[in-house]
Amino acid sequence: MKAGRLPALLALVALLGLAPEVARSQAPQTEERQNYQRFRQLPPDEKARVLNDLQRWNELPAARKRELQESYERFQKLPPEQRERLLQRQRQWETMPPEERERVMKNYQRWQQMTPEERAQARERLRQIPPAERERLREQWKKATPEERERLRERYRGQGPPHGQERPR
Repeated sequence: MKAGRLPALLALVALLGLAPEVARSQAPQTEERQNYQRFRQLPPDEKARVLNDLQRWNELPAARKRELQESYERFQKLPPEQRERLLQRQRQWETMPPEERERVMKNYQRWQQMTPEERAQARERLRQIPPAERERLREQWKKATPEERERLRERYRGQGPPHGQERPR
């Protein structure tokens, strides 16, 4: 499953709820009826996408469906600002060039392979950077061109803070 499709799939679960049961039921519940009516009002291309996602959902193993449902429930329990931050990060991920996604995934894998002690050391290095300096570096990074970012990565490789997210100095 494509990474960018997970939020759409979760939205589909929320939107349609028990869509197959709604379609078969003679007297669907009020919420199910509303969800079904919303589906019917979608433009044809959106309906096709939703139906495609629903088919993919139905093909998932039961264990994977449970994982996704539990993940969705945990997401719904988060405070609104934390949910928004996660959605913002998902949108960022979806707009990243493939090379950048690959770099992020490598950094994530590297972080996962670190010992707890190595992680603690990396966090401590980050904490030692004054907040104003961290903000300055973030702004500098945002303004850097892809070429400048690559040069900075090479320059500071192995010296980065947690997750291996090398930041310019």
